Amino acid sequence: MLTRKYGAHICYTPMLHSRLFAESPDYRKKNFRPCKEDRPLVVQFCANDPDTLLKAARHVENDCDAVDINLGCPQGIAKKGNYGSFLLEKTDLIVRMVRILKENLKVPVTCKIRCLPSEEDTLHLAHQIQSAGASLLTVHGRTRDHNKGTVGPANYAIIKRIKKEMDIPVIVNGAISDFEDVK
Repeated sequence: MLTRKYGAHICYTPMLHSRLFAESPDYRKKNFRPCKEDRPLVVQFCANDPDTLLKAARHVENDCDAVDINLGCPQGIAKKGNYGSFLLEKTDLIVRMVRILKENLKVPVTCKIRCLPSEEDTLHLAHQIQSAGASLLTVHGRTRDHNKGTVGPANYAIIKRIKKEMDIPVIVNGAISDFEDVK
């Protein structure tokens, strides 16, 4: 609500674990408390199973404006759990997750990705996500290896290319520290 107070037009929840959210009423109660003033709202899940993701998303579809699949998290917990940026090379799985949400939810599905080592692979993945039914794509301009001590500059050129080729909106994410970066 603090970001809304200062003019945020859309907000995302923290990344929620889809299996825990689908299975645990306590986890849902602790981690998702919607209110009418917090709209538009995108609920962000990490996932690696389409059916479990759908079960989790059905719990929020009446209290949000979109469901986002986080395919950008580079943290060790994501590696251990096999989600986030550690799914980026599993295009078929990503497509199945996007498609099942697109076909079964009342709200749009969006995705957040990081760049793959190859710009062509990143562009291919973006096109596959769009073709599967995503309504919006957020691109973090770094690879999963660029985190913590190995943070490098963002690759804005690939994001520009993706934006130019896509029919859906593309949001730039990451490496924005000041207004000059925004420009």
